[in-house]
Amino acid sequence: MKARFFSLFLAGAFALAGVACKKEEKTDITVYIPDGAPALAMSKLLCEDTETDGVRYFVVPPAKIATVVAYKDMAKNADICVLPVTVATKKLGLGDKYRMLGTVTRGNLYILGRENTSYTKENISALVGKRVGVVQLAEVPGLTFKAVLMELGVPWQELKEGVSLRDDAVNLQALTGADAIDKSGALDCWVAGEPAVSMHIAKGLYRVGDLQALYGDGYTQAVLVAKSSIIEEKSVWLNGFVDTVRAGGEWVLQTDSTTLVSAVTAHLEDKSGATSLKAPLLTHEALAHCGIEFRSSAVCKAETQDFLSALQAVNAGVALPSDAFYYGAE
Repeated sequence: MKARFFSLFLAGAFALAGVACKKEEKTDITVYIPDGAPALAMSKLLCEDTETDGVRYFVVPPAKIATVVAYKDMAKNADICVLPVTVATKKLGLGDKYRMLGTVTRGNLYILGRENTSYTKENISALVGKRVGVVQLAEVPGLTFKAVLMELGVPWQELKEGVSLRDDAVNLQALTGADAIDKSGALDCWVAGEPAVSMHIAKGLYRVGDLQALYGDGYTQAVLVAKSSIIEEKSVWLNGFVDTVRAGGEWVLQTDSTTLVSAVTAHLEDKSGATSLKAPLLTHEALAHCGIEFRSSAVCKAETQDFLSALQAVNAGVALPSDAFYYGAE
């Protein structure tokens, strides 16, 4: 009798353990966002996040964001992610594993200078012979600046080891980050993104050029992608999610900067780290220059393709995605 009771006890214990294991299985949707302007674009979702909403948000350094969609085991990858458009199209452009829902930022790049002047399409050639430091020269910021110069017929070169300064071209110097901008150094101007631009304006530099205006009317910069499985299985939930993203642009401009920074900080994947965002610098003007605007893939597909083609003209490694990549644009 005791043996039978013990057997029944064990069976019950294993059954309960099985239930516990099932409860511990990952069921939350994971959303990964790079720090900076993309995090601001998604901050309404971060601010409204609860422990029981079935979604986990992680804000990571921009340099890490590409890794969260690169695992061979799709279960380890982000369910939803914000990526630079060039990274998204190069890694996910087939549209089989992920699809693009839309753009979340449409340009936050500006030229900084020591003097309060202005570079426009008409006088951008005044940069010829100057040294211009570019944050992320090999990525969207640098590619965009090169595409603008090429379109406006202004020659450029990259200053690398063994390359001499030219007085008949814009000389581009790669910078490791916005922190490397130093107005006491040898560079004449700098290209960087908001909100870091406002940080340096506060230190005495001037906003002297707008890459969005120089390009035309903005461009697809950071995009929102989702796993194809999420799109297929949770379409109703995803529609609501996208609606909140769409409302985020206006919401950011109406929300105090301390709330914005707190929302991002609370969702840092590295709890010992810190966001690059600083509340005193997130003025209404700085936020307005972050280019936060959601446009669905159906709306921005042609714009995105044109932009990628312009970038491809200066770097053949830029990939044009398949039509399947653009969700809702069939």
